[in-house]
Amino acid sequence: MSEETVLKAEVKNGSAKSSWPAVLLISAGVVLLATNLLHISLMSYLWPGFIAGLGLLMIWPSYQSTAERQSSLSFLAVPGAVMLAMGGLFFLMNLTNHFESMAYSWTLLLAAGAAGYAYLKRFDESGAAREKAHRFIRAMVLAFMGLAMFFELLVFQSLGAWWPVLLIGVGVYVYLRNKRSETE
Repeated sequence: MSEETVLKAEVKNGSAKSSWPAVLLISAGVVLLATNLLHISLMSYLWPGFIAGLGLLMIWPSYQSTAERQSSLSFLAVPGAVMLAMGGLFFLMNLTNHFESMAYSWTLLLAAGAAGYAYLKRFDESGAAREKAHRFIRAMVLAFMGLAMFFELLVFQSLGAWWPVLLIGVGVYVYLRNKRSETE
């Protein structure tokens, strides 16, 4: 290999390493300019990220734990999972502007707490605690789905006149599935 080729490779690698701060600054400037021109408030969309970030920080000690060396702060995985789920729920509610859904979304926070507990007990050899947590998570997800249907269809009437059409569609699906299973 010639010295000229090596020199070109070194120059190319050196310029690539030094250009990422400029690209980052330019990208941030473009995003901020676009939000200013379009009158978009970034904080109105990003504030749930602070809650989720706090949840991630609380999960970190449990993430760093091993079977041999458990952190004394591993118990923070449970409230950390709840905070992470709360940040995600608030982000979705903020995006859709449907904060009424908290009437039934609280079940997902309980499920997140159980998921944090299962994560905390991941090194337990018996697995009984994890199995109980998984059963509780399934129950909370089913409760979420049932409460969501109740509140959205009957209380909030989100689908308005369309929910009878949805019921008819589900009925047709169940009928056709039963017919197919009878023929097999």
